[in-house]
Formats: sequence, C-alpha cells, structure tokens
Amino acid sequence: MWDSQKIAALLKEELWGNSQALAFGCCIDSRLAKEGNIFFALVGEKVDGHDYIEAAWQKGASVVIAEKERLENRPAFIIPDGKALIQVESCLDAMQSLARSWSRQLGAKVVAITGSNGKTTTKDMVAAVLSRKYRVHKNLENQNNELGFPMTILNAPENTEILVLEMGMRGLGQIAFLCSIARPDIGVITNIGTTHLELLGTQENIARAKWELIEALPPGGFAVLNSEDEWSGKLAQKSSVKQFFYGLAGKFHKPNLRGLNLTPFGALGTHFTLESENWGQVPVFTSPVTVKLPLPGEHNVLDSLAALSVGMLLEVPLQEGCEGLATMELSRMRLELQPGIYESTLISDVYNANPTSMKASLQVLRERGGASTLAILGEMYELGETSREGHYEVGQAVADLGITELITVGKLAEETARGALARGLSPERIYSFPERAGAIKKAQELLARLSQGTWVLIKASRGMRMEEVTEALRRG
Repeated sequence: MWDSQKIAALLKEELWGNSQALAFGCCIDSRLAKEGNIFFALVGEKVDGHDYIEAAWQKGASVVIAEKERLENRPAFIIPDGKALIQVESCLDAMQSLARSWSRQLGAKVVAITGSNGKTTTKDMVAAVLSRKYRVHKNLENQNNELGFPMTILNAPENTEILVLEMGMRGLGQIAFLCSIARPDIGVITNIGTTHLELLGTQENIARAKWELIEALPPGGFAVLNSEDEWSGKLAQKSSVKQFFYGLAGKFHKPNLRGLNLTPFGALGTHFTLESENWGQVPVFTSPVTVKLPLPGEHNVLDSLAALSVGMLLEVPLQEGCEGLATMELSRMRLELQPGIYESTLISDVYNANPTSMKASLQVLRERGGASTLAILGEMYELGETSREGHYEVGQAVADLGITELITVGKLAEETARGALARGLSPERIYSFPERAGAIKKAQELLARLSQGTWVLIKASRGMRMEEVTEALRRG
C-alpha cells in the first residue's frame, strides 16, 4: 500500500489534494472502483476516462491519475476531501511504471507464461498447483497485454508470494517489455505455433518473439519447455538457461517429466500417470503418481505437465500439485460443457482458435461424442498467408476424425468446408453460412432430427462471438 505522496514521487509528478491518501489496487472503469483504488483515466477509442474522474472518486477511488493535456481544456473541478489527483503525460506509461515499482516492492517470485496455444489454461493450472503451498496472484481471464499485465500486478496483495503472469504478444519486443515490468524467475513456453503470423510474417519471427521470455530470465532462472514442440527444442539447444522439459512422447527433446497412460474418465476428465527422469535440481519421485485432470485431450495434459513442472521447481509436493489440478477452475469460454437442446451436449470453446487448437478440440469431440457429433466452426484470425491452408487443414481433420456433421460460419471458414469435402465428408453433411444466424437455425434443425445425445463443438476466434451460438443451443 502506498500513499498519494509516494505515488507522486515514484512518477516524479506533482500532487494535488491530500498527500496522505492511502491507495491500493487499481481500475480503469469508474463503475468498478473499490475503496482506496487508484483510478487511471485512460483514453479509449470510444470512452475517455477523464469524463469519469468524479464518478471514480464517488465510488471510492482515493487517487486519480490523469493526463495533463486532457485536463487543460476541461472545466475545473474540486478534489474531494481525503482524495488526490496526479497529472501525468501518459496514464498508460504511469500505470506500467507503478507496476514495475510494485513488482519490485512485493519481492514475489514471478512465473511468466507465453505460447501460441494454451497459455491461459496453463496459467490457471500453474496457479492451482502453486496455491497448494504459496499465496498466489494471477491475471484475471487473459489480461496479458501492455494494459492488463500491469493492472494485474498493481492489484496483487501485499502478501503475494508468487505472481503467475500470462504474457501475450502481437509483435517483436512486446514480451521483452513485459519482462522489464515484472522480471520473471521461471519462464514457461507452451508451444510456438502460427498464431500472429499475419502480424509477424514468418514462423522464425514468432519463435523469436516468444523466446524473448527465456532471454529475460536471470542466471538462476528456469525455462520450462514442451518436448513435443519443434521450435522450443531447436531454440533450447542454443540457450544456456537452465531447462526443464515436460512431454508425452518426447518428440523433440527428452522430457524430465512425462505423462503416460492417458485414459478418459467422466464427461471431460483424463486420468494419467507421471514418470520423472533423474534430474539433479528437483526431487525425483519413484512410486507411480496418478493425476486426475478435469479436462480432456492431450493438449490439456501437456498444459498440466507444465504446471506440475513449475510446482516441482518450486518445491510443491507432487501429490499436493495433483490435488490442485483436480480442483482447479478455468477461465471462462474454454472447453465449457453445457447441456444443449434435444438432450445434446455442448462443448463451448469460443475464446480463441488457430489450427492447432481447432484440431485438439475436434479430437476431444471425437473422443467423447461417439456416433453422433456436430462441429460448428468459425473463422480463425491472424494466420496471414497461411489462412487458407490453415482452414483447409482443419476441415481435413473434421473428416479424418469421423465427425458426422459440419457447420462453418464466415467466409474464411468456407475453406474448412472444402477441406472436409476433399477428405471424404459427404456434401450432405456440410453446411456453410456467412453469419451466425444461419448457422444457429441449421444447428437447431440438425439437433431436432439427430439422435438424442449428440455432442456439439462450438469454436472460432474470439472476434466471431460464437458464444451467441452456444447460448442459442443451450437447454433451459
């Protein structure tokens, strides 16, 4: 907790109002301001936070940080008793600077996570494992960019022992910048795929951007890497950072922690056992350990292995870590199981999508759905020149896995339909629509005539708003 005078000193800016106003945590929406918060009057595309300064004070914010230029042409207002105002050049820069200072003051260990797929799920899993021993603070949902990342840090309680921080990126240098705010002790890369190819141009640039996390680790830090990921294996060979690999088959590197004997259980769960290679810097277990993961698919098992690897490095008893995974809660819109109309079962995985995650979710649909399955697939964004190929490959996977019905949504997803058709799925089982409304109507018709107990996967990139499809097909 800081007082307003301390905040002004850290920012090297002038303070107006009460110099002893105590502040903890932050917000950018005046409606969400809590007692004692710092309110940053950020300027967005449609909303100017400076219009809500007085509202933030009324809701309980003790300190407002606003931009000098934005205040110049506004009517003067009275700062309430006990409150403070600090004027800065940039609210975002001020937030990032204060987050850097708060991170240093906390002194918490930092576990940072990035990757093309699975980073939010892995973040949730790492937090679940570490929470069995430590006081952990993590990003809400996927607040992982230059705005959400510093907000996460500033909202970390004073007694936080470990920060578990997801890092997103849209270009070279962005992960390195986030690492300068909260210096990571352990860096986890889930995988290096083709997401953001449209922005970065080449697979090599994507790999370079992700690897900035590993390059930012201190001499005593650890890189936790996926042995099934080709680029992680390549880059690890050139790095002197201490490395801990996790995996299943060990396709590109021998894993230090391996998952074996994957077996489905329940509606969406997976049982598997653990095997540990002899590795001098973490305790090695000898007796078989069974993990009861409440999620399906090899991709989620890999993410859980990453979390257990971090736990081993930070001396969380393995059985405790497994219990943390068994009771974990995921961020919203990821593999949510919901009851659907006509006794169907909906797998709503609508937060994001790329070819790798699409294929993984289709595998789950095939594994759990049995004889009657419907995939409702929308567009995948940010694939650049590989967009057509990526959608086409997903369609091929639909046919190869034996999914019985396919609905596509959006112009780009027509390539998914073509891929399924080319691979042998009957044209009578493929339906393409430019918008969600047509897809919803057709899905309702199909579920009315298909056998009860049909499983439905709904997935696309976030911008497709496919949660509206889920809602239209939900029962009750």
